[in-house]
Amino acid sequence: MNNIKNFRVINKTEKNIIVDSLSKISSKIFSIINDIEYELFISFNILSSKNQFPSIYLIPNNLKHTLDNIELKININSAGIYFGFIKRNQFFLSLEGAEFLHKLRSFSERNYIYVNNHGEKSILYGNKILKEMIVKISPNLKKRDFLLVFNQSSELISIAQSEVDYIWIQNLHHENIVALNLVDRGYYLRKKQ
Repeated sequence: MNNIKNFRVINKTEKNIIVDSLSKISSKIFSIINDIEYELFISFNILSSKNQFPSIYLIPNNLKHTLDNIELKININSAGIYFGFIKRNQFFLSLEGAEFLHKLRSFSERNYIYVNNHGEKSILYGNKILKEMIVKISPNLKKRDFLLVFNQSSELISIAQSEVDYIWIQNLHHENIVALNLVDRGYYLRKKQ
C-alpha cells in the first residue's frame, strides 16, 4: 500500500482490538469478518483534530487493488464503508458498520429494539430511549447489551446500549430510560462542520 503512513491495511494488533471488541457484541461477527471479501484499513489523517481517533474502513478487495496503484503523492482520507474507530485499545462500531453487519445477519433478535414515531424523532435529536418510545424489544434483553434501534419501517436509526434487564422494564415509569443512544442518523446534522 503506497500511503502506509496515513491510510493502510490494519496490522495484527489493530485486528485483535477490533475482533475482541466485536466479539463482545456478537459471537457471529468474527467468522463473518473472515468470510467477507473486504479488507480492513485504518486512517490516521484527521488525528490532529481534537478528540479524533484512528478510523477503520471496510474496503472491497477489488477496490484494494485500485488503492495499491494510486500514486504516493495522493493523500487518502477514506474509502469504502466507515466501520468505526479505535480509542484506548477498544474498537467502537459505527452506524454504517452496524448496518453492514446487520445485512449479513451478524446480530441476534436480542440486539434489536423498535421504537414508535415519537421515539424515532427524539432519538434522531440525540436523546435517550425511554420506555414510552418502545414498540418491540427482546424478552432476553440484559443490562449493557448492544442494541440496534429501528424505526417502525425497520430502518436502522441508532446504536444504543441497554440500561436495564428486560425483567425490570414492566416496573418502569413511561418516562424512565431503557437505553442510551450512542450514535444515530441525526448525528451528521448536529456535529460541528
